[in-house]
Amino acid sequence: MAHPVLSSLKTRFFYITIWVLIAVAHIVLLNFYNTSGILISIADSLVFNLIFALIALSVWYIISNKPDKPGIINMLINQITSAIVALMIWLGASILLLHLIFPGDKTYYEFLISSLPWRIVSGIFFYSTTVLAYYISIYYENVQERAKTELQLRGLIKQAELDLLKSQINPHFLFNSLNSISSLTMTDAVKAQEMIIKLSEYLRYSISQPVSQLTSLGAELENINRYLEIEQVRFGEKLIYKNEIDPYSNDMKIPAMILQPLYENAIKHGVYESTEPICIRTVAAPEGEALKITITNNFDPDAYIRKGAGLGLKNIRERLKLLYRNELLLKIMKTADTFEVILIIPQSEV
Repeated sequence: MAHPVLSSLKTRFFYITIWVLIAVAHIVLLNFYNTSGILISIADSLVFNLIFALIALSVWYIISNKPDKPGIINMLINQITSAIVALMIWLGASILLLHLIFPGDKTYYEFLISSLPWRIVSGIFFYSTTVLAYYISIYYENVQERAKTELQLRGLIKQAELDLLKSQINPHFLFNSLNSISSLTMTDAVKAQEMIIKLSEYLRYSISQPVSQLTSLGAELENINRYLEIEQVRFGEKLIYKNEIDPYSNDMKIPAMILQPLYENAIKHGVYESTEPICIRTVAAPEGEALKITITNNFDPDAYIRKGAGLGLKNIRERLKLLYRNELLLKIMKTADTFEVILIIPQSEV
């Protein structure tokens, strides 16, 4: 840990200012009680306060070094010992230096010796204040360090949770696509090649997007369109998709891959089970300081309803909660033959 006084120009200036004020007060008091003259008062103040200011700086190294035997009692013993040694050095060096500066002034020397009790008291006060200030500095630094560590830990936990949610994306689409490609290679090689290209582009985008980062709605929908084009090879005219996107919303930011589970659900619970055409309609437009995305699909109410694990919607809800700290950004509306999901994506930094 860096020295709290010497670590920056601001703290050095503050430290010097404090001791200048103390020295001035010392001169005023000494000149009031001692008749030896202003020059002796100035010299007395400069010597005593300068030496103690230097000693106070060195006290930090005693405090910052952890004792061999931890504990409050051992700490008190170390501090009392250090205080006695510091006071002896301070008084001895100051008296010796002043005696050398004023060798023939017996009146001042007698005053110097007689004033030792209040000098000792002031020295104890200065030492105690210095030690307290250093311990407060250490405590503040530890609090700041813990807050920084906690913030980093929260970030790691958040990233881990997001990565876990990403890993829950349904992989069945990949297997079904490969099966469709395998069938197409025997019936329509050109279409199979086209589907392989779209699948590779889709997977490249999906894998390269960190789930904790933001992307534009336009880029996300472009990849969703690849996904739907691939699925359209499987389902043909049963799958219809329409986009009604406000031009201004294309550049608005959304979490990467946040929409994917919604289209997977529409395919799984709508297109897959229906004998009639199913239309997936996407509407996006700015709403205040947020982006509103509505995805609607119809479904056959008489068809067999598959019971999924519910990971898709749970995935989205948890990601939005983690990223925006808001549990009300996902709304679901279901009627007799339509399923609608509304997402509100705040346009603020995550």
